[in-house]
Amino acid sequence: MKKKDFLSSLFWLAVGFGVCYGGYDLELGTLRDPGSGFMFFWVGVIMIGLSLAVLVKAVRMKPDQKGVGLLRGEVRWGKILSVLAALVLYAYVFTHLGFILSTVFLLLFLFKTVEPQKWSWAVLGAVISTLTAYGVFQLWLGTQLPRGFLG
Repeated sequence: MKKKDFLSSLFWLAVGFGVCYGGYDLELGTLRDPGSGFMFFWVGVIMIGLSLAVLVKAVRMKPDQKGVGLLRGEVRWGKILSVLAALVLYAYVFTHLGFILSTVFLLLFLFKTVEPQKWSWAVLGAVISTLTAYGVFQLWLGTQLPRGFLG
């Protein structure tokens, strides 16, 4: 497992650097006036950070340690597939229901199925997360988000 984590982290590190370079090449702009490469650049930075975390873990892992096996039943495939289906459904209903409603439903689903939370915490977390994202993107950055049928 150590070798696979090491090699995959190097691959994603290279992809992250490529995404950063592509974003930088498209023009970053500023925080108040982001350019077309702004989002790509920062996604690449996050990819690099996550790849470095996996790389450090792989280097520090002892040779006799085992990671999570994909085909040995240690990965919860049902949850992975349900999250993937939820994301596809989210993308489909996003413009019809609007940002707020579709995001609250997605987060409620995730909070209740991936690592089940109490209903009160799931609803509170979904509403606060959605309103925070709405505040950042719509109010602060001025991004146009779909309103859906509620208008």
